[in-house]
Amino acid sequence: MMLKNVITFTAVLMALSAIGLLFFPSNMLAVVGIVGNKQMNFLLQTTGAAVASLVPGVWALRTSTASPLSRAVLTGLVGYLFLSSLVDLYTYIHSIVNTASIPSIAFRILLGAAILWLVHREKVKR
Repeated sequence: MMLKNVITFTAVLMALSAIGLLFFPSNMLAVVGIVGNKQMNFLLQTTGAAVASLVPGVWALRTSTASPLSRAVLTGLVGYLFLSSLVDLYTYIHSIVNTASIPSIAFRILLGAAILWLVHREKVKR
């Protein structure tokens, strides 16, 4: 039950992020101290489309996490959470973004770790 709640929460956050990236890219950049331009907005909107495309699969995970297909979506979700955090960490270390990116980095790492832990815990119970 806890895994279902965490996955539902994650799907909602991803949907909200996708909306922000698609419709308000300059505002999303401003949060981390970057001034948007047409090229950067285009890249963020493309990223928003990619994040939006993950939402239906993540939403479907709420009902089943045991099938091979569900495991593939979970792997993609956790991979996205960890890899996007690494990208953000790299940009922070190289002074491309400001400290506002740190809570997001930490949150995505913790969320990915929580999902992995809950999946493992659920698997052990079976």
